Amino acid sequence: MRLPIINTKFSRVRLTRSNSSSFSLRLNRSSSYTTNEALNVLKNHFSPAVGRSPKGNNIVCESASGSWITDVSGKRFLDLQTGIGVQSTGHAHPRVVAAVHEQMKKGAHLQQNCMISQPMLRLLEKLNECTPSGLSRFFFNVTGAEAIESAVKLARHETGRQNVIVFNGGFHGRSLTTLAMTSSKTAYRVNYGPLPSGIHVAKFPYCLHCPGSSGASGGCCGDALESVKTMLKEQTSPSDTACIVIEPILGEGGYVLPPKGFLKALRELCDQHGIFLVLDEVQSGVGRTGKFWAFEHELDDGVVPDILVFAKAIASGVPLSGIATKPQYMQKSPPGSMGGTFGCTAVSAAAAVATLETIQEEKLLDNATARGLQLINGLKSIQKDFPNHIIDVRGRGCMIGLEFGHPYGSGVAGNVTAACMEEGLLLLTTGWRETIRFIPPLVITKDEVDFALKAFRKACEKVLV
Repeated sequence: MRLPIINTKFSRVRLTRSNSSSFSLRLNRSSSYTTNEALNVLKNHFSPAVGRSPKGNNIVCESASGSWITDVSGKRFLDLQTGIGVQSTGHAHPRVVAAVHEQMKKGAHLQQNCMISQPMLRLLEKLNECTPSGLSRFFFNVTGAEAIESAVKLARHETGRQNVIVFNGGFHGRSLTTLAMTSSKTAYRVNYGPLPSGIHVAKFPYCLHCPGSSGASGGCCGDALESVKTMLKEQTSPSDTACIVIEPILGEGGYVLPPKGFLKALRELCDQHGIFLVLDEVQSGVGRTGKFWAFEHELDDGVVPDILVFAKAIASGVPLSGIATKPQYMQKSPPGSMGGTFGCTAVSAAAAVATLETIQEEKLLDNATARGLQLINGLKSIQKDFPNHIIDVRGRGCMIGLEFGHPYGSGVAGNVTAACMEEGLLLLTTGWRETIRFIPPLVITKDEVDFALKAFRKACEKVLV
């Protein structure tokens, strides 16, 4: 049945079809959706495969600014989810808002295959400024998964090899190729097979749970590195291996840092065999760890990737991703072999330039380091009060994980994040173990970290006592 065209200024018009199903048609709606209205729309029209966290999260956002979210009832929440690490400069940063607004007036899309936009040129120069020497050629996508696929395509094209080595606990996306590379949770892959072949999964050095290690700070026993070397002998010959892909800090896998020297050893192994080292900094990049890129913490050890993957925080919420690589690469790729309709639109490029300039000029790397140290010290203080529950606090800058010693499936991490939400603090769990991640915006203040710590302590007292 064709619905009639209705000219009305009313905020809601209800139409009924002969089969008794009904539609709510909102025209020129001036008021916000209430919580009940929002849940009803989601129930009827949105995919239930998209989950929300924490448990019971029915927050309907009215506005967001800085580190805070305000819902339709007027309640405010300190946002340490940041859209899963996207809002590095906080919500609605004035500089980013102004850049997007000004570019929208000049042209929103300006597709990269059709013309050369001024913002894209500025972004190329700004990225070159913000990446270590040697990574000076770039390509743009929209999502992190697309950028990972671009990195794998490039590695295969340059080396003439097909296989890829990844690490358990890694998350690289939900497209079919990146899903085959993802092992942080079975929930992402269940019933979606068969997945593409040529992906080999090695051990990640998760020292806290390694039988050969004495704990989180006990040093690396070398088992994870040995598993990669063994894999090159048993499963994928170096002559068949295009690249090794790893997150410098596991994201969805639990916010786990590899021990000092592990990335250096991988770099040396790749150099020995002509394998590309691909660093997935979709979650750890763009200032999150107190440096522009997490691998820069080991830059003095010669850890520079052949391909760097970025996304999430690069444009403060405007979709954009990409890869950075050495200038000699991409030379073999014929025109048209890499592209994308929405890769680096004029608006996303303008937002990215504003984001990078804001991080530099407002010294947000320094703030991320200072506030991260404040947060880690505060969480370790809370850990001392709950020694039978909290077994590890770890991370760098504004990328911090806290792990409970409760068995998988106990739901403790989820219960604590739900209790935090009641206290006005938004957090996320991560990994299949009972772990919570703290991903504050880089603009978070000392007082806001204090608020977060107080709210988290109250939540632990509710759940753990």
